[in-house]
Amino acid sequence: MVQLFGSDVPAIVAVMLFGEVAVFCVYLVAVLFAAVHRGKPHHYMMLAAFLTDILVFKPLMSMRAFGDVWGGYPWSGTSILRHMVLDTITLVIGIATIYLGFKYRVKRENKMFMPPARKKIHRVVGTSFIILWLVTLVVGISIFVESYLP
Repeated sequence: MVQLFGSDVPAIVAVMLFGEVAVFCVYLVAVLFAAVHRGKPHHYMMLAAFLTDILVFKPLMSMRAFGDVWGGYPWSGTSILRHMVLDTITLVIGIATIYLGFKYRVKRENKMFMPPARKKIHRVVGTSFIILWLVTLVVGISIFVESYLP
């Protein structure tokens, strides 16, 4: 147990909470890189954040929510189902965004860029991904508050 916000919280829950907030910060920096036309840093930061989220934090959360790995189901009466549905939709849109980013990127003279028409498609899908990811994060934080804070 870890003392967090005046409550005892399982250590793994604290790791997941701070990990997801860190992933969101990386997403924000990557979006800023895209806004200032820094394709390569944007590309690698988004990919690293997405893979870290999908390969590290989502499996931990799924095991916590549906298994008895770190104790019983802690979220009865909360919005865990809505969170998991949003998370699944966000995963699919994230994969589509990455696919579009790889498919339409052009490398010339050690620089990456996207043709304007293709860039618009990637931008719309990517913006949808970031918005849905943020909504999912907010729902997850609300579950944390309902479950662990007095």
